[in-house]
Amino acid sequence: DKAKEYFAAGQLLPTDWGWHDGMDEWKPLWEVLGMEVPSGAGTGTGPGLSAPTGGGGSVQLQVTHQGAYSRGELLLRTFFGFLYIGVPHGFCLCFLWLAANICSLIAWFAIIFTGNHPPGLYNFVQGIFQWQVRASVSLMNLVDGYPAFGLGNKGNEVSFNVNRPQTFSRGKCALRLLAFFYVIIPHGICLGLRWGATGILMMVLILIVLIKGQYPKGLHDFVTGTLRWQLRVQAYLAMLTDTYPRFSGKP
Repeated sequence: DKAKEYFAAGQLLPTDWGWHDGMDEWKPLWEVLGMEVPSGAGTGTGPGLSAPTGGGGSVQLQVTHQGAYSRGELLLRTFFGFLYIGVPHGFCLCFLWLAANICSLIAWFAIIFTGNHPPGLYNFVQGIFQWQVRASVSLMNLVDGYPAFGLGNKGNEVSFNVNRPQTFSRGKCALRLLAFFYVIIPHGICLGLRWGATGILMMVLILIVLIKGQYPKGLHDFVTGTLRWQLRVQAYLAMLTDTYPRFSGKP
C-alpha cells in the first residue's frame, strides 16, 4: 500500500525495484504492484529506463544520452554548479552518508550473525546512493536539468539500482575487514588513472557541447562508465552486494 502511495505521488517509478515478505527475490515495481509493463521498458532510453538486469548483486547505472544539450545550462553548471547543486545536495548528503556508514556497520554484524542484510537498511542505503548518483551525474554534465532532492530514483534520466542478492555470504562479509588490500588498493590505482583521463575528457567535452550542442555518445558512455565502475566498488564496500567489482566501466 505504501509503495502504491509513493508511486501515485511520483516518488517511485515503475522501473524501480521492490520486495516484500514472501518474495524470493527483488522484482521491478510494475511487476510487484501488478501493473502493465511500462512503455519503453527494456530499451534503456527515454521514459521507462530498463530495469536492472543480471543476477543477484549486480550493480546497474543507466544515464540517458540526450539528443541535444543546453549550452546555457552547461555554462551555468560549469561555473556555478558547485554553489547551487554541490552545496545544497552535499549538505543533505553528508548527514545521510554518516547514517549510511552506521547502517553498513549494523548490516555487517547482521550478515555475520543471521546471513541476511535487513531489507529496511538495504533500501535506505541504496536510496542514498541513488540521490548521490543523481547529483553527481548532473555535476558531470551528463544530463541537463536540476537533480531532485530525496532518496531513491527520481525521473527518467538517471537510474541506479543494485539487484539485491537472495542470500549474503558470511565469509565474504568477514573478508571485508581486509577490503583495503584487495579492493581499495587495486581499484583505487586503476580508478585514479581512469578518473584522471575522465577529468581531462570532461574539460574537452565542454568545448564540444558549446560548439555542437551535442555530447558524442561514445564519450558519454566512457564518462558514465567511470562513474559506474566507482559505484560498483562503493556498493561492494557498503555491503549492498557480494559480487566483487569488475575492473571495467561497461554495463
